[in-house]
Amino acid sequence: MKTLRRVTILTILLLFTLCSAAFAANAADLTNVLPEEPGSELTRSEFGAMLVEAANLQPAGQSAQLPADVKADAWYANSIQTLLSRDVLKGFADGTVKPEQPITQAEAVALVARTLGLPQKVSAREKVQLSIPNQHWAYINYSWMISEGLLTGEDAKKVLTPQEGADLLTKVFGTADQCREINDKIETANQNITSLRMSGEMDMRMNMRQVGEAQDMPATVSTTVNMDAKLVMDKGLHMVMETTMSPGSNLPQQSFTMEQYMTPEGMFMSMPDPETKQVTWTKIPDSVFPNMMDLMKQQTNPLPEEIKNLFYYRYLGEENLEGKDVIKLAYYGEITDLSKMIASLGQLGGQLQQTLDQAQGLLQSITYVGTMYVDKETYLPLSTKNFSVITFAEQLQGQAMPIDSMQVAYDFTYSDYNAPLEIVLPQEALDAEEVSLTGPDSADSKTEQTAAVE
Repeated sequence: MKTLRRVTILTILLLFTLCSAAFAANAADLTNVLPEEPGSELTRSEFGAMLVEAANLQPAGQSAQLPADVKADAWYANSIQTLLSRDVLKGFADGTVKPEQPITQAEAVALVARTLGLPQKVSAREKVQLSIPNQHWAYINYSWMISEGLLTGEDAKKVLTPQEGADLLTKVFGTADQCREINDKIETANQNITSLRMSGEMDMRMNMRQVGEAQDMPATVSTTVNMDAKLVMDKGLHMVMETTMSPGSNLPQQSFTMEQYMTPEGMFMSMPDPETKQVTWTKIPDSVFPNMMDLMKQQTNPLPEEIKNLFYYRYLGEENLEGKDVIKLAYYGEITDLSKMIASLGQLGGQLQQTLDQAQGLLQSITYVGTMYVDKETYLPLSTKNFSVITFAEQLQGQAMPIDSMQVAYDFTYSDYNAPLEIVLPQEALDAEEVSLTGPDSADSKTEQTAAVE
């Protein structure tokens, strides 16, 4: 399962690489964007224009073609194009968007959920009581909006008034100025990090396709990882992971300890042999994954605007956490174009770019929904809870992809900032043989050994 292993590791790396902010416009009086006094019922075009303003949405790529029922000189034409280009507005089966039709709460909720990048295939982990059946087209959107505290009360068929539409958007996007100020301070604090410790739990659930090398795999594979990690910027990363795999009801549960170093000398990993249980160290080829030292340094650098614009933050107030005054922020985002995202980073080195160039079309999307606690005095993160859904393409370089989707939830705490931590690579790791993650039975093994993704 080499492809499965490599795809999984690369995906998890990307989850941890990105968490930043997008900043919406001040949504205090969104009805000002309308050309005239609205009526008692808010229309779909009016809400769309208010959403574009509140979320500070810009067109994605080339302008989308206007539907037949939207004239080019309509005051809302640009807003409709923006929403269509970002796949926020879907329209109806007949190709229209019905701009003058009153907007229902369910339609407004769907537009906001898509703008935030909330998961569209998996309902919220926190169970909520809804009056609509789970087969309802807006059920998943409602589950996320209510569980995240973005909406109180559900009335799918209710037609919104202009004030109700503005109130919804203000609640979701209205803390932009506070978030911008807080995140500027977080970025400044991150640039001064020299070391830290990270610990917590991560749960992964892979939904498999019964194809290719995964034909004998169960439909789902669940993994729980308890992790303790030390990061020293100029020396590397050391992780110890207590891992439990549950590969379906018909297969036994497996538990093992994995240890990993990412240092200037390379990436090294130890784990027990499935049959003999003997623990051995291996060196991962440098060509397989990106330069991890560069990747870690990137974590402390301010992210470019192209990345920030993928995420939305929401100020949730202040709390006292274990004796510290903390700021609580929620964040949401979705990545649908991995290559553009990595290209905009521009600092990760050629190896990662090579990996992604060869993995075009690997991921369809990654969604982020999370909460972070930030020390009010130092503006350093203290903990993060994140849930992500990753969807994969059906094929990669002409081969069937074994994973359909992956759900990843983690709850991490951060401590010992700038403490005198040590990363000491054991001699057993330095003496380890380099292992190939490519198949020996390939028609061109040399070519495969230099490929970043099989």
